[in-house]
Order: sequence, then structure tokens, then C-alpha cells
Amino acid sequence: MALSTLRQADSEMLQSIYNLMKELQTETRVESRRARIATKRLQGTVRKVVKSCIEIEEKLNTMEQRMMVVEADVVALREQCESHGGQLTGIMWKCQDQEN
Repeated sequence: MALSTLRQADSEMLQSIYNLMKELQTETRVESRRARIATKRLQGTVRKVVKSCIEIEEKLNTMEQRMMVVEADVVALREQCESHGGQLTGIMWKCQDQEN
């Protein structure tokens, strides 16, 4: 009788362990799925941020090129002013003073 009681307890314990393992497996699958979904969302966000950074860099490069053109224009205007005896320089300085 004791042996059958031990077998019964052993069988119940094994069934309980099996049920716990199945439950753990299910939870692991659910958590793994959640992690995959979160990873995909994060990757999408990172892609958007990288794309925005590239667009900003391109705009900055364009602005830098425009500034170089403006600087060249300013140098050319100064040279023209100097070649005209400084008459235009005085006018430019007056205009700048009025802007400030």
C-alpha cells in the first residue's frame, strides 16, 4: 500500500512539474513575442531618427554652400567698393549701421 501511495504521489508530482513546464513555456513564448514586437518598433523609430538626421545634415550642407556663395559675394562687393575709391564702402557701412 505504501508503494502505491508513493507511486501516486510521484505521478502527481511529475504531472505538476509537467504542467509548470508547459506554463513556463507559454509565458516564455509570450514574452519572446513581446520582445520581438518591441524590437521591431524600436528599429522603426531608429530608422526614422537616422532618416531625419540625414535630412538635417543635407540641409546644413546646402546652407553651408549658400553661405560660401554669400561670403564670396561680400568679398566681391568689397573689392568693387575699393576699386571705386571707397564710395560704395561708405554707403554699405551706412546701410549696415541703419540695420543694426
